[in-house]
Amino acid sequence: MSESELKARPKSGKGSSSKFIEDSSCVSEDAKTYIMEKVAETLTGEPKNEVFSHATSWGDTWEPWAAEYFTKVTGLELEIIGFVPWGDHAGGSVDRGVVGKDEHVEIKCPYNSKNQIDYLMLTDQYDLKRDYPNHYWQVAANCLFTKKPLAHFVTFDPRMKSDKHKMVHIEVVPNEDDYQLLALKLKYAEMEKQIILNLLTPL
Repeated sequence: MSESELKARPKSGKGSSSKFIEDSSCVSEDAKTYIMEKVAETLTGEPKNEVFSHATSWGDTWEPWAAEYFTKVTGLELEIIGFVPWGDHAGGSVDRGVVGKDEHVEIKCPYNSKNQIDYLMLTDQYDLKRDYPNHYWQVAANCLFTKKPLAHFVTFDPRMKSDKHKMVHIEVVPNEDDYQLLALKLKYAEMEKQIILNLLTPL
């Protein structure tokens, strides 16, 4: 919704307080879904229900193997971190931290080996940002949350016959512009969540 549309909109009545920001550089469709999920969690007091899928089950099963393989190849020891909060309304689940270093690891275990082939075509973080922006921004956000300037984006497929195809490893170092954009998105997401809550639970 543009600024002029907001000004022209009635100032009272149902929906008058809710205003998703349509600029995709601020809040994406995925972000809108996330905001609504957080509103639902606030109103119910319960976390969202996890939906079972074979792809998710596959990833959960092979993630520890991927971490072990990463250590074998790189010599970097890993540790489990889990959820890292950022303020009162945001945070991210980090797959692993690198022991003794300000670095963390994000692991993907594709259910479909075709996806691993696509990942193998990536050469650096710029390819990742262009071809898989959701992955890139997840990695960058977790760098922001953990205050770790470097992340390892890793994909692992144990079905590949050759060891050189089993793992894709890309180092990601977000820049200051990335952090500023993330902070802006988080700010708008927090504002929108509060607007919706105020609309649904008026004083």
